Amino acid sequence: MEKINDNFYIFGGIKGLIRDGDELKRQLYFVKPEIMMITISPEEVKGIKYFIENPFEMTLSDYEIIYGVNLSKYGEVMTPSPVYIEAARYSIDNNIELIGLDMNEDEYQRAYSRDVKTLDLIRHSIRKKRISRTAFNNKTPEEYVDEWNKMVDINGFKKLNEERLVYIEKRINEILNEKNNELKMCISDYDFYKDLVKYFKNRNRN
Repeated sequence: MEKINDNFYIFGGIKGLIRDGDELKRQLYFVKPEIMMITISPEEVKGIKYFIENPFEMTLSDYEIIYGVNLSKYGEVMTPSPVYIEAARYSIDNNIELIGLDMNEDEYQRAYSRDVKTLDLIRHSIRKKRISRTAFNNKTPEEYVDEWNKMVDINGFKKLNEERLVYIEKRINEILNEKNNELKMCISDYDFYKDLVKYFKNRNRN
């Protein structure tokens, strides 16, 4: 977790890793944020809260299964991501809104159609076979996620995620400008964490 200023913290957690969900829980009860943001869509926030109240079996894509199997080398994993679960649970228990920062479903579909072409989908499918045979020998889960993203985020998918990052940064800026004095925490997937910390530390200096 990084402290950007006295009123704003950014926590980064690896999707699926129980260890990071436990760490988020500790940090939430230490910081006690008044405003909570998370780098998933508003619809996903609703879905996670529904899951907490009404657990159900989730269907995973091939990529998600491969990702989880490799991630399990670094610790116990679960779906939905423990980071999402702990954020939503704290939001519910303390009656604090959990603001989804990522594009909503309509915005995401428009961006996906604009950025991801047929050739990207073909390459993505072919690459899945290669990734399933890859022996990831990274020392830390963070190094593993970095290598995974380099292999998966190609061409149009990379452009899409860059667009999502810019969107998330804009949404955080809007919330920071609206909520000047409240204590705020942004809960970020590790995929965006380093870029968000860099962006807001630079913004804080200016």
